[in-house]
Amino acid sequence: MPLKYRRNGKWGESPLTAYGFAVLVTTAALLVQLLIYPYVRATPFILFFGAVMLSGWKGGWGPGLLSTGLSALIADYIFLPPRNSLSVSPPDILAVALFVGISTLITRLNVRERAARAEAEAQRERVLALFMNAPAIIAIHRGPEHVIEFSNLFHARLLGHRELLGRSVRQAQPELEGQGIYELLDRVYQTGEPYTGKEVPAQVGDPANPRTGYFDFVFQPQLGPNGKPDGVMLFGFEVTEQVLARRNLENAERRLTAITHNATLGLVMMDARQHCVFMNPAAEKITGFTLDELQGKPLHDFIHHTRPDGTHYPMSECPIDRALPTRAQEQGEDVFIRKDGSFYPVAFTASPIVEDGKATGTVIELRDTTWDKRQQAEREQLLAKLQEAVRLRDEFLSVASHELNTPLTPLKLRLQSLARLLATEPNTPLTTRITKEVELMRQQVKRLADLVSDLLDVSRIRTGRMKLRLEEVDLSEVTHDVAARFHPEATRAGCTLYLHTPEPVIGLWDRLRLEQVLTNLLSNAIKYGAGKSIHIRVEEDGNQARLEVRDEGIGIKPEAMGRIFNRFERAVSERHYGGLGLGLYVTRQIIDALSGTVRAESTPGQGATFTVELPRQPRKQDETLAG
Repeated sequence: MPLKYRRNGKWGESPLTAYGFAVLVTTAALLVQLLIYPYVRATPFILFFGAVMLSGWKGGWGPGLLSTGLSALIADYIFLPPRNSLSVSPPDILAVALFVGISTLITRLNVRERAARAEAEAQRERVLALFMNAPAIIAIHRGPEHVIEFSNLFHARLLGHRELLGRSVRQAQPELEGQGIYELLDRVYQTGEPYTGKEVPAQVGDPANPRTGYFDFVFQPQLGPNGKPDGVMLFGFEVTEQVLARRNLENAERRLTAITHNATLGLVMMDARQHCVFMNPAAEKITGFTLDELQGKPLHDFIHHTRPDGTHYPMSECPIDRALPTRAQEQGEDVFIRKDGSFYPVAFTASPIVEDGKATGTVIELRDTTWDKRQQAEREQLLAKLQEAVRLRDEFLSVASHELNTPLTPLKLRLQSLARLLATEPNTPLTTRITKEVELMRQQVKRLADLVSDLLDVSRIRTGRMKLRLEEVDLSEVTHDVAARFHPEATRAGCTLYLHTPEPVIGLWDRLRLEQVLTNLLSNAIKYGAGKSIHIRVEEDGNQARLEVRDEGIGIKPEAMGRIFNRFERAVSERHYGGLGLGLYVTRQIIDALSGTVRAESTPGQGATFTVELPRQPRKQDETLAG
């Protein structure tokens, strides 16, 4: 293998080899010349011309001139008279000079031809490198079988670096079967007409797990010496990403079109000149104009040019048209004009479109609020009727409560007198029977009086006529008094009352209202915890007092916890438990007026606990209850 050297960035034979070759061919020319000289004496330079030509062709100027010099010396010394002498006769000087001149010319021609050949080779290598490293698919197929003669790196990488060269396309790419690619190659080879494909799908990659790609390519016929196709060149680009991106964009545009066309909200778009460029069907329905009628025209001049009073509406005052120059979103309500000249109310949002820091248009959302206005007016009328109905109800409750309370007071007194009269003769059978009946009537009258009292309280709360009378009150004492009054009722219900009031707890409260709170809480505890124990606890916690009433009865369902403090609300069926559902409502109103809180905790089947927390000093001194 010859030694290589690098000249001008290229590798070639070493200078020693080139000069050695020049000496070698010159010596060979001498030997041949010695053999034929006895027979051919016309000139001794013929074979040396060949040596010079080979030396210059092989090595360039240096070896060519070396061969020229050696040949001239050898010819002069051996073949020109006087022989075996370096002296030259005058006639032979011209022959030697002519030899040297012609040899120099031959060497120059060889050098030029050698340089041209090297440049051509370099060009071929550059073209080959360009093709090999090009960011495109380049392949050359030869013959009717389309044997792959050349495949660049992009093409090889695309096909998973499988074996390609020397194999036909059908052998190298069997996954193309049935995709029409083989038939296209055959047609181009047979007709000599190129074929251009756009976004053609093809299976590529690992043959065991191919993927579908999309390609733009050209099949270009390659003409042979006879002018007929002897191969096909493939040049192409993969455009899979572009195809998928375009399809995604098209799908997004279709979805956007479907959304805008099916939206009930009117959508209008204006350009930088504030001319209409888009309207969806909802906007056409709202305005009465079609897109064809308004496209390319100032939108303001058609839907917003006049106020309801007939005066001109300048564009400079229009909030919709103000969004573009200010680059700020505008929202509000206004009155627009339909195509038929009628006015209609709208709610709008105008948003500027800003691209690369420039305002290029406006998107307007429109909603016809005619129905909303009508509904609002109807709601206001209904609300007014409801408020009047509530007022009449509260007035009726107030009047009815007073009217009911009027006969109850003398009835209660008569029953008390009858009870005292019966007590003077306690041992007669008639007295015993009537006493029980009187006691039952007193209980029912008391229950009716309590109901009337609750109705009166609700009426006073609703009208703001229930006043608090604040004074220093011992909550423990109030609790003892109320518990003592409820002791007979608790005994009849099978309940045992347990009081936990270790010390006085004094605050600025309304004694009667505290008694009312305790009465309501104990009534509930006895009603829903019959036969069970009831625990009443009073505690002092800094500047607050805490009252807790806990029963062990049926408890409260979770879904009822949020509404038990509302008016006329009940946590259980009134068929099994009486009452109007007002006690806890009145309790909460009283506690709120005293700047306190009341809450309930319960587990169904395990009883309920009501906790009242009261500040010793209410925030307002003369609090009025209003619910």
